[in-house]
Amino acid sequence: MDFVIALLLFTFTLVVYFSYTNNFQKQSYGNLDLLVKDANSISTSLTLSGYPINWNNETVIRIGVTDNQKLNSSKVKLFKKLNYTKTKNMFATYYDYFVYFVNDKDEVLNIDGICGAGYPLITTTYNVKSAYYYSSESDAFLKDFMSQTFAADIFFNDIETFASNLSSYNFIVMEHPLLTTSEYNQYKDHLNNYSSTGGLLMISGELVTAQDRDLVGVGFNKKSGLSASQRTAIVNNTDPYLELSIGQSMTFNQYYYVENKSEAVGFKIIATFNNSDDKAIAKWTYGNGTVYFFSDFDVSNFNGDFIGLVEETTKALVQGTCSPINLSIINPKDLVKAERYISYNSRPVKMIVYLWQ
Repeated sequence: MDFVIALLLFTFTLVVYFSYTNNFQKQSYGNLDLLVKDANSISTSLTLSGYPINWNNETVIRIGVTDNQKLNSSKVKLFKKLNYTKTKNMFATYYDYFVYFVNDKDEVLNIDGICGAGYPLITTTYNVKSAYYYSSESDAFLKDFMSQTFAADIFFNDIETFASNLSSYNFIVMEHPLLTTSEYNQYKDHLNNYSSTGGLLMISGELVTAQDRDLVGVGFNKKSGLSASQRTAIVNNTDPYLELSIGQSMTFNQYYYVENKSEAVGFKIIATFNNSDDKAIAKWTYGNGTVYFFSDFDVSNFNGDFIGLVEETTKALVQGTCSPINLSIINPKDLVKAERYISYNSRPVKMIVYLWQ
């Protein structure tokens, strides 16, 4: 009798175990099928133009980032700015996702400042050698951003070390450098050479303590003791990287400006001070390099986040590639991947969609 009871219990246990295992496997396969289906659906949607064709973040009904199978970088930027929960609803998926693009070397592409879009906890960084120079903690608005986003080398009031390493960098930000006249005279040629050989340079604030000093093809000047109304500038030209609109205004904390000395090629005035023709924001090329100038990064009376706008500009300017996408933060139960080939800048690129639960 004991043997019979033990055998029945053992048989019952085996039946329950195998029934549970079989149901679990079916459920797991079912979830994977749904993940694959949603991943393919999202990737298909993104390879279309979206609806309406010229959608924006207010009018979008269906998200798409290509036009005739060619990646539209403007739509990628719009996609990135959409609320994540809203995008999941539009994709009709319950699962989390992340989308990015790679070249033929499997390097993650920087699409006008965008390394990827989707799950907000996945952070992206840019594969560019950069440096940040500043002279005062009170004028260091981009320091943390440059350090965290570009892993930039930070130089505090150390022009000698900074200048000796210029050739190592693709992108440099100098915020309120405040060079002495002797420092300017000693290192002017270093900075000119950096720009002329193709470097990307962004300068804000006071370059030199002295007035009217030339660098990278323009003259740098300042005015002191001006009221807020005199320090107010208005945007009079658009720029593909700097998302300012014509007619926008902002009040700079300080009044610094540049003048074209004829060596600057394609000198573009982006914003001028209201009460003068002084250039508060400008862009030009010097040799093979590109230069942006901002009177200051510290502004008021601006409709928006001025620092955030400048940060987005730097992301778009550096172009090139991003660091590999790190998915370790998501710790998924199930994960699927969908791939599609599209064209970007007349070259084939691969769009990768990850979906997980």
